[in-house]
Amino acid sequence: MNVASHLEKIRKLEALRARLDPMEDFELWFWTAMNAGTQAVNAALHDAGVTRTDDVFPTQPGVYLVPQPDATLKPSFHPLGDILHVGRPKVEGAIPDDIAEMMRKMEVIEHHRDPCIRGEREPTRAIADECEQALRRVLDIFAKRVPGARS
Repeated sequence: MNVASHLEKIRKLEALRARLDPMEDFELWFWTAMNAGTQAVNAALHDAGVTRTDDVFPTQPGVYLVPQPDATLKPSFHPLGDILHVGRPKVEGAIPDDIAEMMRKMEVIEHHRDPCIRGEREPTRAIADECEQALRRVLDIFAKRVPGARS
């Protein structure tokens, strides 16, 4: 994807999150937060020239759905474009300090993914607040890097 596409997804996800209650709708609220932050990290990596902006869609680390001339999508190994989650796949090369901080903040959110979504830990207000603060920081850093990131 390209930066503009990521921006549009972030805006849509943030609009949806604004309608959700972090406790009553935790799973959906959490997934939208994690996805918005990952979109921001991907756009920042593209902006920095660390990853490619090809029109491909990640499915597994290193495997992307690549558009074909007949409008179908074919799974193919492809150079790093969008990441699925921070660290998946690992981004090789120099990562600017601001993006590295975004990635560390996303790890705060990711830390709660499996236990809270799979029912091993009950989501609490403290967890929701920690995730919200981490996402706000990710989006604030992103807004400084990419003009027009905040509408």
